[in-house]
Amino acid sequence: MPTSRISPSRAGLVAFALIFVFTPSPANAQSDDLNIYGYFQAQYSHNYGEFGPEEIGTRTFRLPQLNVLAAKNIGADFNAFVNVELLNGFNTGADFGAARIGEAWAQYEQGKSLKVKGGLLIPEFNNLNEIKNRTPLLPYTSRPLVYEQSFRNIVAIGSYVPQRAYLQAHGSLPAGDVKVDYAAYVGNSSSQYLASGNSQTLSGTDTTYTKLFGGRVGVQYRSLKAGVSGTIDEANLRRFSYLGTTVPAGLGDVDRYRIGGDLSFDFGDFFVESEIISVRHSLTDKQETQWDALRQQPGLQDLLGENVDQLFYYGMLGYNITSKIDVNVMYNGLETNRASAIFRIYSVGVSYRPVFPVRLKAEYRYNETASGSLSQNGFNFAASVTF
Repeated sequence: MPTSRISPSRAGLVAFALIFVFTPSPANAQSDDLNIYGYFQAQYSHNYGEFGPEEIGTRTFRLPQLNVLAAKNIGADFNAFVNVELLNGFNTGADFGAARIGEAWAQYEQGKSLKVKGGLLIPEFNNLNEIKNRTPLLPYTSRPLVYEQSFRNIVAIGSYVPQRAYLQAHGSLPAGDVKVDYAAYVGNSSSQYLASGNSQTLSGTDTTYTKLFGGRVGVQYRSLKAGVSGTIDEANLRRFSYLGTTVPAGLGDVDRYRIGGDLSFDFGDFFVESEIISVRHSLTDKQETQWDALRQQPGLQDLLGENVDQLFYYGMLGYNITSKIDVNVMYNGLETNRASAIFRIYSVGVSYRPVFPVRLKAEYRYNETASGSLSQNGFNFAASVTF
């Protein structure tokens, strides 16, 4: 799931420079067709439970995410967009959180049937990937696990969902009452292969010849939206990390295939979201032998599973009580390449929109692993604001 983290000081300078350049005068939020806007979510969380023999718990205020966006029409058929993202109360002085340029692209449009984006972009994958950052639009406090950017330091979200691409063609084609959507894109290989600031290679350079290729095909009919997504790239399986445990697997480079499906629709005052993502790896005979030998080592039998594949799925059912109040229930399941690492999240939430730019949310969550090593209750309260 993740991109390479840049140093806090450098990220701070980049974020500040972009915000300074794109911020207009206070009297007018739009100048020369340059539209500046953004959103953030402030949150309070109370978590308690057990991790093995230990009791765990936290009470904390957080700013999980803040996005500052700039959009501009640069011609009859062209537009440009920049998205600067700050995570977990980013603070260079205290050395916590992270900052990154989430998107920076230009787009050519030939009607709705063909649009071409070039630059740094979030690729189309399932239903939620492109809109995962728009917290005021989402009824839940915490997004489905592999889309929750603020968890990127504890969950490898980039393993499940492609985070970045650099060239994408997409559009919509009418077919009677049905609209057919398509997208195809290319990008760098996994962020594990990008050169860091300590490398002799130019920072951020893809050090491999392999690339990410992916796409999505979907249909829309009234409120119903469904699609199938897929990507092909390469994964670095020289080591695994899970809940603080690092295993030097030594498998090297492995071909990785992501296959996703999404379905969402409204039915009266009810609304439904669901997705599934299967991550498959193509190991050579030599790598299979290495994996089997690794699993036999003392202390690893209970940690490593039969293969290195991964699976994620979630479903959400919501109901609009009024035009301003809705409730939802959601289930997340995450299965990693570990023997007992089936991670489940159950949640119940409510959101209230007192005015259009603000969405107040409350949520109860229960997290557990199938092995019973972790069980945790949590209460989250959040305010998502568009500005």
